[in-house]
Amino acid sequence: MTAETLTIDATHARQRQGGAFLGFATVFRKELSEWVRGPKALIVAGVSIAGSVFMTLIPFIAQATGEAEQAGLLSKDPTANVLLGWTGQTVALIAVVATMSLLSTERDRGTLAWSLSNPVSPTSVIAAKFLAAMLVFGLTAVAIPLLVSIGLATVVYGATPNLVTVGTFGLLFLTLPAFYIALTVGLGTAIKSTAGVAGVAFAVMFIPQILGGLVPILGELSPTSIGTWAMAVAKGQTASTLTLAGWLVSMVALIVGAKVVFDRQEL
Repeated sequence: MTAETLTIDATHARQRQGGAFLGFATVFRKELSEWVRGPKALIVAGVSIAGSVFMTLIPFIAQATGEAEQAGLLSKDPTANVLLGWTGQTVALIAVVATMSLLSTERDRGTLAWSLSNPVSPTSVIAAKFLAAMLVFGLTAVAIPLLVSIGLATVVYGATPNLVTVGTFGLLFLTLPAFYIALTVGLGTAIKSTAGVAGVAFAVMFIPQILGGLVPILGELSPTSIGTWAMAVAKGQTASTLTLAGWLVSMVALIVGAKVVFDRQEL
């Protein structure tokens, strides 16, 4: 038996021992470190908190500026004002911009190929990138802004928002950034440029809205409508199960597709 054979056997043994998630913990720690050390997490938090604060204060601002007629058309209910604006595309836009370069930047720097030359599986790389981004983004773009809005609404409107409704919405709404982060990571396994990933992701974001205006069932089936679905469920309103089904199918397709493409790709 040659030295080369021994090396190959040892490598195969490490892969069998680690399985599909070989080196996941190492990559996950690296990803979290990059999010924390860089400015991206702070930027996401700053933009998200500013947006949630502004939307929560819209009725108060309208009344304070003397726009009585406009203020009368807006709810003074603290729960409604905490949730005001969350069904738009703001979070989706932030998610795409914040994660569209997760793979392309490392590919350009050569660190992606270097990482995979170590005892790290391709599955671990894409799983770690998704989960780290989801953890940081969920905290900075959803959890913290909602908490700030709850405190602000309590002070400004003199009552505590319905914490069950807001909490339920917050948990369910995480499905929206989960989809867009999975989308950008999945696209990054096949598309090498950041601009290419962004272009396709924005097309996925807006085209279903256009088609849904023409054929409503397409809008219901689109995973991009999952934020509206989360809002309806949290408020106890009727929510289409087609939206949840479309989201689940899309997530499975993105996960499986990303793994298959990344496993076969030459870096």
